[in-house]
Amino acid sequence: MALEFRPSPEDNSEDLDFILTDIIENKVLEIYGEKESDAIFNSHHPEWKGKDPNPKAVKATQDAFRIIDPNYVPLQIVAKTFLSEKIKDIKTSTFKRKEGNINNFIRWFGNAEIKDITKKNAGDYVTHLRHSKNPAPATIRNIVFDIGSLFTWAEGRGYINKNPFQKLNLPKNNSTQSRRPWKDEHLMLFLQSKYINRNAFVATVVAMYSGMRIGEICVMQNKNIEDKCFHIEKGKTKASARVIPVHPLIESIINNLKSSSKEEFLIKGINSGGFDNKRSWNFQKMLGRLRKKIGIPNEIKFHTLRNTFATRMENLGIPTNHISQLMGHKHNNMSLDVYSAGLSIEHLVESINKLTYGKEIDSFIKSNEA
Repeated sequence: MALEFRPSPEDNSEDLDFILTDIIENKVLEIYGEKESDAIFNSHHPEWKGKDPNPKAVKATQDAFRIIDPNYVPLQIVAKTFLSEKIKDIKTSTFKRKEGNINNFIRWFGNAEIKDITKKNAGDYVTHLRHSKNPAPATIRNIVFDIGSLFTWAEGRGYINKNPFQKLNLPKNNSTQSRRPWKDEHLMLFLQSKYINRNAFVATVVAMYSGMRIGEICVMQNKNIEDKCFHIEKGKTKASARVIPVHPLIESIINNLKSSSKEEFLIKGINSGGFDNKRSWNFQKMLGRLRKKIGIPNEIKFHTLRNTFATRMENLGIPTNHISQLMGHKHNNMSLDVYSAGLSIEHLVESINKLTYGKEIDSFIKSNEA
């Protein structure tokens, strides 16, 4: 109720203060009754001899008076303003995640003044997350980033002097485990499984021999496969837009898919989902369930096929800038990024054609072209 009558900081009218105070006092009387409201407003006096008021009622009343104070800036109000701006700038799924993480923090800490949040409070919340749900280090970093973005914005708008979520001591990723490539036995276990359908097989071998992301594979259309190349028009970064030669081993698979159906997409018959209505959303979840059912270790994900691709290429002595361009990564050599329009397709064809997963895997994929 008090939010409806919240004055602006510029309005210091004594008459308005009196009106708002009167509104709150009457509301307290209406909700709690005469005896309780008398205790709420007078029990702090030394001469008070009546019954102590309900602590929750006292807190609710104090909160109401704080809210009508134009200098009081609670987390919920700042978060609401911040999110109303952010919704215009970021993807729906990113916004929903950010909104959820911020609201979870407010529920945990309470709707206090934003200036009262300290670095210790921020650190305590990280400890709370680790003890309550024990999420992966990367998940904690995402949560801290989302909440921290609110405080960075608040600092820039003058609500606070310093972001308490900056430079927190966060758990480190276990890079060995989180970026674990697929071993040959895992690839064969998955590809030979009776549980996988044609879409799962095709998406996997395309990722193995191109380094493409699952999202890129799911939106790849027949019209974007020409001159024996995958043409990726856009992606997460500027470098994501690129051309990848089709590996000779999967060329027949790709051609058969293009000619066997009038559907425009390489991966056919999948339903979009998620806040952003991505084609990969449901398909990626299905692949995860398949891996679990087949017995693939939890730390091996579809995305780590990109790590597998990169590792294979590195072991074959393929130049780093070739691998970066094929995978849609910005190369570490800034002069190369700035002054080069990209490697010629002939060089990329030469590099892709060297890729092999060994006789057993290559032969199995070749035998499943149809």
